Amino acid sequence: AADIIGFDLNRLAYAGAQHDPRAALLFCAPQQVDFSIINGRVVVEDGELRTMALGPLIEKHNAISRKLING
Repeated sequence: AADIIGFDLNRLAYAGAQHDPRAALLFCAPQQVDFSIINGRVVVEDGELRTMALGPLIEKHNAISRKLING
């Protein structure tokens, strides 16, 4: 579980819901966390994952997907 999470409510997805931030997060279905600390370690900062390189992970998943599609 995250120790602390943060969402930037100044986005179009939350327009009209800023009067109740909890409802905005529940009903506007946030697409990403902007900030997260887990076990005292910053994991997400400014919406970017800080604990691993996403490029190689995305490449690996794309390669697996191609293998599944091509047989």
